[in-house]
Amino acid sequence: MNKESENPNVDFMFTTLGGQTRQLRDFYGKVIVLDLMAVNCQPCALEMTQLKWIQTNYSRDDVIIVSIDVWVSQGENASLLQQYLDAFQRQLNITLNWTFGLDDIQGTVGSTYARSGIPTLYILDKKGNIYYTHVGYDSYSTLALKLDAVLAKA
Repeated sequence: MNKESENPNVDFMFTTLGGQTRQLRDFYGKVIVLDLMAVNCQPCALEMTQLKWIQTNYSRDDVIIVSIDVWVSQGENASLLQQYLDAFQRQLNITLNWTFGLDDIQGTVGSTYARSGIPTLYILDKKGNIYYTHVGYDSYSTLALKLDAVLAKA
């Protein structure tokens, strides 16, 4: 599913890996790559490498990445998510150091924004409007084209 449009903005509360309660709207003002993922999802792990390229090649003043583990209702937790990040560092020498968070135990974020599967990626404009969505693995080149387009509109 690919979609480019201006839709009502996306907002929800989540808990960061560090235990803080945040809202997605806290990041408005920058283009947001919202990654709805899970630790025990192989395509999600592949997507992390593409997101790392985004983080490397775009200024954090313009583009930020927020990854939310949406399988908390299926037993995933902060400890598993931290182990996942540590494994990327240890095994692949890839530091995943953007904002990571956890859905609530009811799975509110996942059931609202990732109904069709994971990974689900959203690119949100600086006002939080949905510019692009994709379910499944998405390549860096595709994401970069979409990011360049939304940044050009800003």
